[in-house]
Amino acid sequence: MIKRLVTDCDGVITDGGFFYSEEGKVYKKFGPHDADGIKMLRAEGIEVFAISGDKRGFSITKKRCDDMRVDLQLVTEAERLAFINNTHGFEGTAFVGDGFYDAPVLEAVERGYAPADGTERARILADVVTKVGGGRGVLLEVAIDILEYNNK
Repeated sequence: MIKRLVTDCDGVITDGGFFYSEEGKVYKKFGPHDADGIKMLRAEGIEVFAISGDKRGFSITKKRCDDMRVDLQLVTEAERLAFINNTHGFEGTAFVGDGFYDAPVLEAVERGYAPADGTERARILADVVTKVGGGRGVLLEVAIDILEYNNK
């Protein structure tokens, strides 16, 4: 039974792209449907957490996560497996990740999800590959699957 969802941000709740100006990274594009998925999970008592390895764009991602009332932690790709194991444990945890370095986490957790446009390695090791790509409602699809998985 899934009790918590941990999601990567870039490539999951964003399309993974960054908008740069001469001053550096200034914008990210977030999809509108992920908040609905988060609400659905919370209504069933499932906690939602987010991680990001994007140090330079962290404040942008934090603003979106704050708006959705999701706790966000800065966790490098190399630290993800240990962080999730030490903070949440693998049993009862679902994880959404799109990248090469997310693959070991996808394999270790109870249920792993990758967006349709995630890396090949992530898609192969995920239990479920969503029909939509990053920034297009991945968490809504994940929420529906988790509720079905939990027999809700």
